[in-house]
Amino acid sequence: MTTQLPLFSPGPPPDTEFAGVYDVPQAVRYIYGSRLAHEIYRVDSKKLIRWIRNGVASPSLARLPTNRMVITFEDLVSLRVIAALRAANVNFRAIYSAEEWLRRKTDASRPFATEIVWTEGSGIFIELHERLISASKYGQLAMDVMREYLVPIHGLTFKNRLASTWEPSDGVLLDPMVQFGAPCVKGTRVPTRSIWGMIEAGDSPRWVAESYRLSEEEVEAAIAWENGIAA
Repeated sequence: MTTQLPLFSPGPPPDTEFAGVYDVPQAVRYIYGSRLAHEIYRVDSKKLIRWIRNGVASPSLARLPTNRMVITFEDLVSLRVIAALRAANVNFRAIYSAEEWLRRKTDASRPFATEIVWTEGSGIFIELHERLISASKYGQLAMDVMREYLVPIHGLTFKNRLASTWEPSDGVLLDPMVQFGAPCVKGTRVPTRSIWGMIEAGDSPRWVAESYRLSEEEVEAAIAWENGIAA
């Protein structure tokens, strides 16, 4: 089955003073704590670092010491997509071929910065000028009939053809322009970690909801997310 993978497209860079930044363990937790975790290739810090060293995220990260690696929001979602490709049994030869071709074609610093990418288990496809192209075969045209088998991976929204937010779990949003990209209750600036801290201290979900002017459902969604990334 072909799997649709929404990614990034080149666009204006965010204001880096406020853009989301993550360390490697955070990236691992967020990638595998998402609601689509069952579709994501199991990753750990060592594996994520190896991918970064091999240049399939931001090339500028590849030579940095591990303790200085700071992953941007764009890199976080790009790595999540690579994990999804691996879960779909796409091998790294195809991933590297697609990365090389996409970088030349889009002039993007992050090879998987294209808004929509698909896989049918062995290759990687993108849509350019309303045509389906095999990125892993250096831009060969693909049959449009493959569109019938596309299954979307939800959670990303786009602005200026650049992924601007990621909803990894219902009611939880990562926005690089809000709270430095920390997971927050959707539509607010309230970090889920703050809610979790109050619950751990013994406060009831109802009290927390009233304190932050949230619904109890929003508080429960934040708790479910924090439980998921703590597992």
